[in-house]
Amino acid sequence: MKSLEEIKQKLLVIRDMGYIKTHRAGDTGIGKTLEDLLGLKENNFRLPDIGEIELKTKRIESASMLTLVTKSPEPKGVNRVLFENYKYLDDEGYYNLHSTCYGSRYNPQYFRVAFENDRLVLHNKNNIECYWLISTILDDVLTFKSDKTLLVFAETKGERNSANERFHYIEGYLLSNLNRNKFRSSIENDKLKVDIRIGVFRSGKRKGQYHDHGTGFRMSKGDFLQLFDSYERVF
Repeated sequence: MKSLEEIKQKLLVIRDMGYIKTHRAGDTGIGKTLEDLLGLKENNFRLPDIGEIELKTKRIESASMLTLVTKSPEPKGVNRVLFENYKYLDDEGYYNLHSTCYGSRYNPQYFRVAFENDRLVLHNKNNIECYWLISTILDDVLTFKSDKTLLVFAETKGERNSANERFHYIEGYLLSNLNRNKFRSSIENDKLKVDIRIGVFRSGKRKGQYHDHGTGFRMSKGDFLQLFDSYERVF
């Protein structure tokens, strides 16, 4: 590809195609499909007028929310320990631990997240050790293979991560300089929330058995863009 302008034009064509069936089942299908449509073989590409760019894609959820990353806490297996200590029965009689955690206050399960040195720590009344390394969270938000990222948002239809999921790539931004202080403030000001999502299988051979749906770091699309010192809408 010769320039950012050429990328813009191709993205506009892709946008106008509407919903496109995934080229690969699974979480990475959204990126693989866009790479194929753009004719890219690598996740990173180089443009003479910009330099090396990393291509990233994210699903837009309800109310323009994004799951930035799904990351289990450390030490390994601690989510199951949390589940056994804090699980509750839902209206259908199944055990769950669905808990949205904030940086500014304790939630009803008495969970709260806070920065401590290089960790984001989950405080809880039973003092169970539970944390995420800040570096691993940020490396999943953007992998820092390049100082510039072309981030494309897509609306989705169909079952997530299945072979029938479809994507409508609707807008994109050229981002640079992720600001770690802004990331920290987004936690402390409750713009970035940590969702613990643990339950049990409700059907099949594993019915009633433990099922970790993944701990998600979620925030609005607009707040996410504000984490960067520089961003420009591409299409």
